[in-house]
Amino acid sequence: MRRIIVIFCLCMGFIGGANANTGLSNEKFVSRKIKLLAELLPMQQMPENDTIMNVPQVIKNKSLIFTFNNRGEISHIGISLFSDATKFLLDKSICNFLERFLLELMLQENNQAVERKLAEYHVTLLFDGKAFGKGNMLSLGNILEQMDMPVKFALRHQDKRAEASWRFGRHTLNMSFPLYRELIDGTDKKESDDNVYHQLQSAAFDTVTLKDEPVDGRNLQPLAGNRIWVSKGEVYLVQPLSSDRYYVKDGNNYRPVFQKEYPEYSANNLFLTYLNGKDKSLLITHRKYGRFTPEISIPLLNFLQCFSNDFVTYCHTGYNSKGKLETIAVFSHTKLNYIHLLRVSIDEKQLFATRPVLKADFYSNIPQQYIKTLLQ
Repeated sequence: MRRIIVIFCLCMGFIGGANANTGLSNEKFVSRKIKLLAELLPMQQMPENDTIMNVPQVIKNKSLIFTFNNRGEISHIGISLFSDATKFLLDKSICNFLERFLLELMLQENNQAVERKLAEYHVTLLFDGKAFGKGNMLSLGNILEQMDMPVKFALRHQDKRAEASWRFGRHTLNMSFPLYRELIDGTDKKESDDNVYHQLQSAAFDTVTLKDEPVDGRNLQPLAGNRIWVSKGEVYLVQPLSSDRYYVKDGNNYRPVFQKEYPEYSANNLFLTYLNGKDKSLLITHRKYGRFTPEISIPLLNFLQCFSNDFVTYCHTGYNSKGKLETIAVFSHTKLNYIHLLRVSIDEKQLFATRPVLKADFYSNIPQQYIKTLLQ
C-alpha cells in the first residue's frame, strides 16, 4: 500500500469576486459533467476566470472553486478544499475529483439521491465510521460546514481503489472510491480524447525540460558480447513490452544507444530516453473516438514530455511484415486503469537521417485490457 498523509489547514475560507457578464447558456465547459454541475448551481452567471467564491445557497462558510483551461473552458467546479500547493503535492486530478464529487453530492435533491449516486459510482462515505444516512451522518452539508481548521487530511492508494480521510475536531470523514479515468477525470471517451488532442497541439510549442537520469554501471547487464548494456525495467502485461533501456560505454560513462549497427535498440531508446530525441519529430494520426483521425505534427521530446509525469512508458521494437522497423510505445497511467498507445513505422535509413519525421498512429485513453487486441 502506498500512503500519503499531509497535515494542513484546508483553504476553505477564501472569498473571490466574480464580475461575470456572460449568461450561463453562453459558457463553455470541458465536459458534460462540469456543465451539469454548473446548471445545478443557483447562479445565473458564471465567473469569467479562475475564481473562489461564496455561494451560501449551496454551502455556508465554504467556498466554491471555478477553474478554466487554456482554451477558456470551465474545466473544474467544486467545493474548495485544497490549495494549489497541496494539489501539486498530492495529486491534482484526485483532489479535483474530491472537490467536484462532494459538490455533486451536495446538489442532490435528498439523502436518497445521495445514496443512489454513491452506489452508482461504487463510492463509500463514512462519518465517524458509520455509512451515509446512518448514525450522525444525516446531512453532508452540516458535516462539511463543521469541517473547520485545523484539518488533518490523508490520501491512501491500494490496488484499484483509494481512500481520502479528513479529521477535524473529534470527527472523521472517510471516502473510499475506485480509480478509473471516467470517475476521476469526469470525462467520457470523446471528451478525454479531445483533451489529449488539445494538449498535444499546445505542447508542440512548449520548451522541453526533459533530461536523462545518470546511469550507474553496476545496474547494467551486458549484451552482444559486452558491446551493449541493458538497464532492465518492468515487463508490461505482454512480452516483450518493457521499460528496458540500452546503453553503450563511453569512457567511464554510459550513453543511450543510437547507432546504425543496432537499429532496434536505437528506435526503442528514442521513446525511453531523451539524449537522442533532439531534432526528431512525429507526424501523428490521432485515432480519436468516432473514427475522427486528425494529424498532429510535434517534436518527439515535446510529445514525450506530455506523458513524463503521470505515466510509465513501455516499448518494443521489431520488424513488421513489410520489413520496416515498428515501435510500439505504451504510456500506462500510474494510478488510473488506462493507457495511450503509439505505433511508429520507421524506415531504417530515415531513422538515422538528419531531422527525421517519424509517422505514427496514436490511440488515446484505451482500457488496459484492450492492449492484446491492438497488438495483433
